[in-house]
Amino acid sequence: MQLPKVAITGGSGRLGRYVVDYFRDKADVTVIDIRPPEQTDVRFVEANILDCATLAAAFSGQEAVVHLAAIANPRIAPADVTFHTNVQGTWNVLEAAEKAGVRRVVATSSDAVTGLHFNEENLCPEYLPIDEAHALRPVEFYALSKEVNEVVCRSYANRGKLEVLVIRPVHIVFPPEWPELQARGDDVWNYHLWGYVEPEDVARGFYLAVTVADVSFNVFFISAADSLCSRPTLDMVKERFGKLPEVRKPEIFEQNPHASILDISRAHRVLGFEPTSDWKRLIRGAEAKGTA
Repeated sequence: MQLPKVAITGGSGRLGRYVVDYFRDKADVTVIDIRPPEQTDVRFVEANILDCATLAAAFSGQEAVVHLAAIANPRIAPADVTFHTNVQGTWNVLEAAEKAGVRRVVATSSDAVTGLHFNEENLCPEYLPIDEAHALRPVEFYALSKEVNEVVCRSYANRGKLEVLVIRPVHIVFPPEWPELQARGDDVWNYHLWGYVEPEDVARGFYLAVTVADVSFNVFFISAADSLCSRPTLDMVKERFGKLPEVRKPEIFEQNPHASILDISRAHRVLGFEPTSDWKRLIRGAEAKGTA
């Protein structure tokens, strides 16, 4: 069977290298980035996502685009630079992909789009677990850029020429963070609401989104099944917010008292996503390396 042709923007980045690793023996991969990837067995096109014309040329002949390139959190760059890069960059990727005749774009959003992270106000979820229908209430520039990106993605899907799927990963934990995970789980004020996922799970989520059939637009949370919580998740939620929101799927927390506050059932149902992330295993790995 001929391998699908997939372009990956930001394939040289911290998450990108995991995504490229997952794709490269399953697809004909081209990395599009401002610097070369660490993998030498994939094509590389040097391009900035703010250069729409170069992107369109790079996307020629591609069947799908995985769009990872972005400013990845609100602490890296000034607000105006972050918002412009993330929003204009996503518009450019979709515009270029449509012009090049690409079939599908899988774009990266974030669980921060809910507005529950990075805010000075301690916003309480409306209900638990949080699914993709939960209200979006971002008040800071990074999360707002993700909400605007999702609107742009839906608009291009509505035009009917592109299939656009959006992945919302929870906080991705890379090896340098492993020694901190237990302390984060003890912290009732953990600003990611104790959510986590390993980059390998995120990479698999992107691949499933590229290859799933009969989807023209959808949005998916990607998370570990559990949380980092050192105590039952609902107990920590109640302590943090002074109340417990409506629990719409109590069976999730009955089966696993430490379950994630994010509902990943849509990703399971539509994409076939099954997380393998396990923070206890990561801590053991850090201890074995002597870094914990």
